[in-house]
Amino acid sequence: MSGWVKLTKQFTNDELWFNVTAFRLYVWILLKAAYADGIVLNGMKLKKGQYVRAYSQLGEDLMYIEGRAKKALDKSTVKRAVDKLVKKGLLMAEETSLGTLFTVVNSDDFKCLDGTGDFFCPPFRETDVEHPENDNKTELEQNKRNQEFKNVINNDQHPHPENGKNRSHERQEKTENQKCPVSSDNNAEEREKRIERVANRFITLRNNGVFLNRKDELAIERICELHLKIEQLESLLEEVFCEHRRRNPNGKINSALYCEKVIKTILDAEKNSKQPKKTKKESMTDRVERLIQKGKIILQEESQ
Repeated sequence: MSGWVKLTKQFTNDELWFNVTAFRLYVWILLKAAYADGIVLNGMKLKKGQYVRAYSQLGEDLMYIEGRAKKALDKSTVKRAVDKLVKKGLLMAEETSLGTLFTVVNSDDFKCLDGTGDFFCPPFRETDVEHPENDNKTELEQNKRNQEFKNVINNDQHPHPENGKNRSHERQEKTENQKCPVSSDNNAEEREKRIERVANRFITLRNNGVFLNRKDELAIERICELHLKIEQLESLLEEVFCEHRRRNPNGKINSALYCEKVIKTILDAEKNSKQPKKTKKESMTDRVERLIQKGKIILQEESQ
């Protein structure tokens, strides 16, 4: 999910700060929760501040490093952390068929700077700066600022010949730089929609839970990087599942990594089939026999 969240400095003064698991879990849910109504996650339409996830998956999400190994949290540990957050009034937890539905509560203990307790902000939001009516600037500072403003206007109206070209070049570069993020943002949004669509299609075909582990997520991302249309990727996924059911009527596909390998094998086979086959060099004996069969060479019988 895109978007961003606001956190208050009060966190460092609360007992939650000293409970590592509960604090990490709370921040994780804040970062993953929907920032607006109507966002769909794993087939569930969420409201603002909601997030759906299984306890076992949360244990993997909150994985930590001990020594040289990564360790996931136990399901019971995650459950105790959730209970603490619910008891503190920061979360509401509801069991559903798709997992546990978490709802972030606007707690009075952790209000943001604007006093609303609204942690969630849409992606790439621009903050409007409000200027107070009664500015506390002194008259001297105000006059100095006005003079600087006049100097800028005069420089624009009467540019120096030696730097007029550079200033025009700077404006052009500024305009080009402003265009780049828009294109990048659009590409990122399209990529996210492409990944979400393929992931939902894989979950539907798998028909065994709605959650993906990290390996499956990475495999789906690599599948989406193939230079194919989204409809072609979905068709390839269906082909993989149909062929697997044909060969193994009682078997199931649970890994997106398996689908990735099969899809790449199919694409490689199609690529090789389109390449022209090398003709086998004909030997002299084979050539003579071929010409005899066509009647272009007639052998005379030896006279006795």
